[in-house]
Amino acid sequence: MPFTADVIATTLHAPLANVEKHWPLVVEALSALKILDLTTEVAAIATIGAESYLFAPEREQGSDAYFRRMYEFKRALGNTEPGDGAKYCGRGFIPVLGKAEYARFGKLVGVDLVEDPDRALEPALAARILAYDFMLKEVPKAAAEGEWVKVHRLVRSDLSGWKRFNGILIPLLRLLPEQG
Repeated sequence: MPFTADVIATTLHAPLANVEKHWPLVVEALSALKILDLTTEVAAIATIGAESYLFAPEREQGSDAYFRRMYEFKRALGNTEPGDGAKYCGRGFIPVLGKAEYARFGKLVGVDLVEDPDRALEPALAARILAYDFMLKEVPKAAAEGEWVKVHRLVRSDLSGWKRFNGILIPLLRLLPEQG
């Protein structure tokens, strides 16, 4: 197992206590969906590290005005009511964003995230959401093929945060056993 809590915390410059607490939950969630392998672990670590310097589920930062401007009445996100922008802002290891995603992931994890979106910040639920997102977007396949730009695009839908993701990715890939 090359990805111990110490290795992850050192690579990400993240608090060791957070990695020790949250990494086993991520591994368990990936394993439960039968998508746990070394390259998927790399994808998960790099993705979480690119999203959070703390290696913890986080709530997107911003004012109500920011959330109104960015997300209010965005039908593509499922936000159709006043207040939906702030209520369904990004939360988790990978940000669940918009009422539609809260509904979809809530069904998958068996929790009403539309009614209580802050539950997406619970570490075990955030890990399960990440695992479902990876499975549904076929991240493990792209990771196994070494298609790291594709992995990042599948999760983010664009290349924002690529520099940090790639900066985490490179040292992690060096830890993988040689193929051949």
